Formats: sequence, C-alpha cells, structure tokens
Amino acid sequence: MARVFLGLQAEVPPQRERIVAAIEGLQSCGIRIIRASSWFRSAPTENSYGAIGLAVEADTTLDPRQLRSICQGIERILGRELGEELGPAPIEIEILFYNEEIVSDGDLHIPYPHLLRRGVMLASLAELVPGVVHPVLGRTIGELFAELPPERRPRRSGETTSS
Repeated sequence: MARVFLGLQAEVPPQRERIVAAIEGLQSCGIRIIRASSWFRSAPTENSYGAIGLAVEADTTLDPRQLRSICQGIERILGRELGEELGPAPIEIEILFYNEEIVSDGDLHIPYPHLLRRGVMLASLAELVPGVVHPVLGRTIGELFAELPPERRPRRSGETTSS
C-alpha cells in the first residue's frame, strides 16, 4: 500500500463541485482518502477567477503510472482537455508525493515539479504535513511554504468537502 498526497485545484467554475466530484471519482477507483486539508483560495487575476483547492492524503495499491492515469481520466471527465497547458484549468489532480519516492520517467515526475508555483497546493500540503521533507529539495514543506511571498499566499476558504 502506498501513501500518497494529491493536490486538487480548479480555476474555472463550478470549482467546488468539480473538486468534490474528483474526490468521489478517486474513491470510486479504490483510492482511500485518509484526510483532507482545509480549502484554500488564491486571488483572482485578470485572466482567472483564482484557484480553489485542497490536498488529500490517501492510500492506494496503484503504482504511480496507474494512479496518474486515474487522475487524468477523472480530469477529462470533469472538463480538462489532454495537453491543455495554457489558461485556467477546469480541474487539476496532481500527485504531490508517492511514498518518499522520486520518479522521473518520461512524462511522469514525482514529487510534483511545479509545487512551488501552485500556492494553493503548497498551502494545503503544508497544513497536512508541514514537517515532511521534500525528497528533492531537502527542506520541509512548512519551510517551503514560509518562503512563499505574501502576495502569492492563498487564504483559507470557507468551503467544505461535505455537500
């Protein structure tokens, strides 16, 4: 059984509904959600409503490629186009950590290489596991979050995962 941390965020309404549907999709695929962070929201920009999201800790028997395939399938169901890189994303489900493994295999990279640029995901992960050491950067998640410039720090949202 692998211990994983996933970051979920959405930038296009209905944001909360997409994330809740994504969590339900993960659970229906046998990924056991252990706990979730608070919801966080980034400030809107001129081309985005701002991101809303959270991180979850989960257990899975899937290997990293299988897990990513499940995440991408759920993203597609919820409106994300394959290869969509520019502009606000309807939903993102990223593998932030998979056990303590470092994976660099073609297009699969774990830990998530853009974590420091995703304030919502970093804040969420810092709330869940501030003392965990990033296996590539060698610093704790709490330290990495503390170095995020104030203007890039998301705020806790009043959202909840319950319906």
